[in-house]
Amino acid sequence: MARRGEIIGAVDFGSRAVRVLIARQDEDGEVQILGHGIAPSRGCVSQGVIQDLNAAQQALKKALTAAEKEASRKVATLFCGIHGKNVETHIREGNVKIEKDIVDLSYMEEALDVASREVLSPGKRVVTSITSQEWYVDDLRVSDPIGIRGSILKARVHFAQLPSVIEDNIITCIESQGRELEDVVFLPLASGLGCLTPEDMELGVAVIDMGRTTTGLSIYKDRRILATQSFEFGGFHITRDVAAGLQISFEEAEELILEYGISEALIREESGGDVAVPNEEDKHEHIKLKSVVRGAPSIVDRTMLDDIIFARSCELLCKIRQYLEKRALMGNLVRGIVLTGGTAAIKNKADLAEAVFEVPARVGMPDGIDVMPQPCNAPEFVPLVGVLRHGFEYRAAMRSGRIETRRSLVGAAAAGVAAVFGKYFF
Repeated sequence: MARRGEIIGAVDFGSRAVRVLIARQDEDGEVQILGHGIAPSRGCVSQGVIQDLNAAQQALKKALTAAEKEASRKVATLFCGIHGKNVETHIREGNVKIEKDIVDLSYMEEALDVASREVLSPGKRVVTSITSQEWYVDDLRVSDPIGIRGSILKARVHFAQLPSVIEDNIITCIESQGRELEDVVFLPLASGLGCLTPEDMELGVAVIDMGRTTTGLSIYKDRRILATQSFEFGGFHITRDVAAGLQISFEEAEELILEYGISEALIREESGGDVAVPNEEDKHEHIKLKSVVRGAPSIVDRTMLDDIIFARSCELLCKIRQYLEKRALMGNLVRGIVLTGGTAAIKNKADLAEAVFEVPARVGMPDGIDVMPQPCNAPEFVPLVGVLRHGFEYRAAMRSGRIETRRSLVGAAAAGVAAVFGKYFF
């Protein structure tokens, strides 16, 4: 699919860290990570929104420099995952009559124009992706409609509406490093691209990407996107509860969450199984705290920590289940739940998800990469690996002439909505 040595760079502006990957795809399709970089971003990015531009620029510079040094090369452009607050997602269809009996690029553009009309609005950026579009000729699904004969072309397209300011500040941040933003992809979709197999997408699966301040959700079945959502909560909600309950710092709270994880006994109780009776030693296990505030106890019973972690973790997963139930999507999860993001590293998180959703659950790891540095082989890198895969698909479509450059969705159907832009990736 790619030319010899096709190289792209990708960035993820996370609330915990800014991450950069540089990868190469060879002629045979093998993908190799050439370099990676990580820089802390707490305080400068929250819920996908840049809070402190100068600090975000410095974090990007540090991560990009490390990645380029390891890769022994520089990149001129970057692909980026995008999400944030006040996101709306839609799946729309656009139908056009094929006047010349054969589909060409103009019909595909027109079908996308028709599909996008209802989602355009002032102050919003409309994002779609080559991997989130389906094509039908006379109601028969085709992977590439160019050259196909028929009467009606239909596009079924996933759109994400985000406040324009989110992408505007990402562009400013990237351009401050002398680079350009080549394209963006909605991060919950990138998470699916980064860890799912074709069988997962065919049989039915939900990907839950829980970061520090946001959680992305994407649901697939029959190789199509059924729905996506971005929730304004994440692992920091658990951290905050532990810090408040034990009267300690956020840093120590995160250390305790990762060290102790979610109680197996409480998970068994949640799932209706046999409740383990702790032995005498476990009953009286205590934790000595390091950063407790003045006047608060410096030694606490472990059950207090277990109760806090379990209660909030269960609540957040239950909110996602309620979303799926409200939209009648639970019946599609033959392959169950795949957890990604930094919060997926919490011990027994998948077991709790299995108890809450009552379907199989596993932790998702980066997939589709032939050579992966060990530090990147972790659930928090899954979305960024998905951005890479999107980037290679985008480049292939560019070379084939099926797309040109990122272009405006503003057309005859959207006159007067000049602030709203989208992307056509065929």
